[in-house]
Amino acid sequence: MLAAGNRVVIKPSDYTPACAELLREMVHETFDRDRVDVVVGGLELARAFTRVRWDHLLYTGSPAIGREVAKAAAEQLVPVTLELGGKCPAIIAPDSVDAESVKQVLATKAIKNGQMCISVDYCLVPRERLDDFADLAAAYVRESMPGYCTSESCTGIISSRHLERIEQLLEDARARGADVRALEEAQETDPASRQLPMSLVVDPPDDLGLMQEEIFGPVLPIKAYDSIEQAVRYVNGGERPLALYVFAKDEQLANSVLERTTSGGACVNSAAVHGALASLPFGGTGQSGSGRHHGLEGFREFSNLRGVFVRGEGDMIEAFAPPYGPAAQAVADAAFAQAG
Repeated sequence: MLAAGNRVVIKPSDYTPACAELLREMVHETFDRDRVDVVVGGLELARAFTRVRWDHLLYTGSPAIGREVAKAAAEQLVPVTLELGGKCPAIIAPDSVDAESVKQVLATKAIKNGQMCISVDYCLVPRERLDDFADLAAAYVRESMPGYCTSESCTGIISSRHLERIEQLLEDARARGADVRALEEAQETDPASRQLPMSLVVDPPDDLGLMQEEIFGPVLPIKAYDSIEQAVRYVNGGERPLALYVFAKDEQLANSVLERTTSGGACVNSAAVHGALASLPFGGTGQSGSGRHHGLEGFREFSNLRGVFVRGEGDMIEAFAPPYGPAAQAVADAAFAQAG
């Protein structure tokens, strides 16, 4: 935004007041407030923010709130870039149900304890390899992440309300008879730290809450598929995700999946890395957002691409203005002759 010549005003989430205050302090120490500023507040400030006639508005958050932001911005004819959530799937090919693929998935899921817009939301795994995937996941947590859920590396769930939401999703899954497997033994969750252990939910039905909404927490459903074509149809049957991950040793198979699906971004044999690469355009599509930032595309997103014509000498511009006569006919004849 700054590189494109803009001033910037940042409104952080009111769910993280300490981070918001620290961000404001850091920005004020670094930038002239006429160039970059941070405003801190709650819901009323957020609503007021969308009623200002900005040159451009970028919102990061849920699709539901993104829709309201877009409506409010439309009243002022303010262009928007929306980076929204989505159930980002990982398709595990039959040749890649192995320790390395599971490590990549779980390591990504552990970042911020699943509270990342491009975290793996659910996995699609060959039906006959579901238990293999679950066993590899348990082994990875046991060997590489002992004591994770009570360690300093485990991010607490952002609020008590969101903690209760995730716990309710798990409880609903258990009540429906779903196979819920905790990957780590843990005591009752401390309401102060709000640290949750990671859990798998094996082949849950599609009408469960955790398959209908973005989880945004340390719960990983693993859905069974019988063919890659079925996995592709499953992804295409839902809203377009912010990111799609394919784990496959067969390069042609991975490319085929990417060609037949639509997502904001994608990775092959990894997850979420594309969001950390400043050179790649980042954003969603459809329900997961619109517009791009990062890299050259971000520069263009926050620029006004103004076409400028400067007239020189020796042209025939008068031929375009009425009344039309021989000069205009000569231009038309020349154009037709060139086209023919």
